[in-house]
Amino acid sequence: MRYEVYGQGIPIVFLHGWGGNAHSMMAIARPFFATNRVILVDFEHSLVPTIPLNLDYYVGGVLDILNELKVVDAYFVCHSFGGRVGVRLSSNYPHLTRGLVLIDSAGLKPRRGIKYHFRVFLHKILKKLRGYGLSGSADYRALSPTQKATFVSVVNDFTDRDLKNNYTPTLILWGAKDRDTPLYMARRYKRKLKNSTLKVFKDAGHYSYLERRVETISAIKTYIGDNE
Repeated sequence: MRYEVYGQGIPIVFLHGWGGNAHSMMAIARPFFATNRVILVDFEHSLVPTIPLNLDYYVGGVLDILNELKVVDAYFVCHSFGGRVGVRLSSNYPHLTRGLVLIDSAGLKPRRGIKYHFRVFLHKILKKLRGYGLSGSADYRALSPTQKATFVSVVNDFTDRDLKNNYTPTLILWGAKDRDTPLYMARRYKRKLKNSTLKVFKDAGHYSYLERRVETISAIKTYIGDNE
């Protein structure tokens, strides 16, 4: 697993979303170069793995990076898929986690409405009748067979159970118009994470940290200052 390191000071580890890379969060990471040791992790989504991977593989990869860099206490700033990794890591390794910032984070089990169940039913019927079902999301269609297996494993590994007894100081930042990880998920995070604060960006979507870059940086700086 690749990574880049900048600056000196208390470590901040940035974990990007699915399909991104180490530079995906550079816009909000760069302002911390002067005050912190910034670690930008690259989850290798652009590479084709030889075997299907799971969420714990990515958590293990981050742990390997922390061990290599001798990091024992860091902040984790996580967007979307990166939130899955950050939540599980903070739950299982609280001694490594000084604090957590979840930005439009994935990982919680979504509400399943009638439309979802109808699509599952239709997919199975079409697969039986013609040999293949619905094509799936754009993200899914763009993947190789091994990446598809990884994608299925990851998106069906929910982190709800990782929130139990998780007291990591957590800042939750969310776009009110996020359709990928809807706002009800932010409220669930706020409710289940015992030591958390929620800030919602009005009119922002799933990439709220880019749409509200200045506000995001300010919120993270305040959060870190309050938890020093």
